Amino acid sequence: MQPDFPHMPSTENHITDSSNNRLWNPLSADPVAQKFSSYAAFTDDKIIRSPTRTVDRELTDAHGQLRHQILGQFFPCTGAISAFSQKSYRFGLYPELSGDSAVRAVCHDLYEFCHEFPGIDDHFITFIAMFHGPAIQSEQHFEDLLWNQLQAMHSLDSNFFSWDKSVDSDPRSHRFSFSIGGRAMYVIGMHPKASRQARTRPYPTMVFNLHEQFDRLRARGKFETMKQTIRVRDKTFQGSINPMLEAFGENSEARQYSGRAVPANWTCPFHPRKNDTR
Repeated sequence: MQPDFPHMPSTENHITDSSNNRLWNPLSADPVAQKFSSYAAFTDDKIIRSPTRTVDRELTDAHGQLRHQILGQFFPCTGAISAFSQKSYRFGLYPELSGDSAVRAVCHDLYEFCHEFPGIDDHFITFIAMFHGPAIQSEQHFEDLLWNQLQAMHSLDSNFFSWDKSVDSDPRSHRFSFSIGGRAMYVIGMHPKASRQARTRPYPTMVFNLHEQFDRLRARGKFETMKQTIRVRDKTFQGSINPMLEAFGENSEARQYSGRAVPANWTCPFHPRKNDTR
């Protein structure tokens, strides 16, 4: 049974096979992905999951902390504020970052996310994956885990989907964006050891933003305005502008994913499968 989410297509429109597997989600019958799936929405001031899934205290607490942070005073990202104000976001709490269980469960839930939002409207839409651990030791430690997670997700996802053709799979390219389920995603990492306050979270966290939202802003001539607003708010929030955002859209966005101020000679550890390299 599907969650009764506001944007979810009605049950009669779901594509199913004789086993009631969801064909848009190639991991719908994967026992590990099913066990650790945590796909949730927030509406009418309560967390909503599938009727067969419980909402436990840890998920409730993690989500409450997240909403308090995003909707708190002067949080820099206006896109995140919009998504949380409109409740047009989905989220989950998963096992340890970069572990096989987390890889499979996050892929599973992102396939659900992509199916629930086959297109975008004027609202910002985002998916937030929070992880139970491990204990983050440093920004470099989190960065390594983040790219390990993305690499493992890609290895799994590439068995079913091609890279989104609107972006490049080469992390050196200024047109690079991560792809999952055939759709480009701009990834934001957050964790307890982040040097930027806006990136600090009690849980290791990965935010997946549909890239087409930024393309739409550019097409409407609103992207630069949003970027400047975020910079002003970031300076108010922390006293300085995040140096990794200064060249957003000019250098590879891979440099921004972990939140660490990477050096000019930094090499992204991500390697796309050969048939996806463009």
